[in-house]
Amino acid sequence: MINQSTIDKLVEMHLTSMADAFRIQLNDASMKEVPFEDRFVLLVDVEYTSRKNNRLETCEYITEYRNIFITGASVIEMSVQKGFNHY
Repeated sequence: MINQSTIDKLVEMHLTSMADAFRIQLNDASMKEVPFEDRFVLLVDVEYTSRKNNRLETCEYITEYRNIFITGASVIEMSVQKGFNHY
């Protein structure tokens, strides 16, 4: 199960789009005819495009003034809890 080990490593390195694309390539019989370099380029392109799109979506939250909910203690609350009163 070398292929599964490779997929697991890609996921562990947060290359999930590349792992998904690799899984698809493994199941596509026509990809066996494609040279290694071309298959590798396709995998890298999928990961690159996915990351680029994620960044653009993140920027849309900022430029479109979307609401973001932040949970947890604020910095002031954490400072007071730890005895760092600066008042």
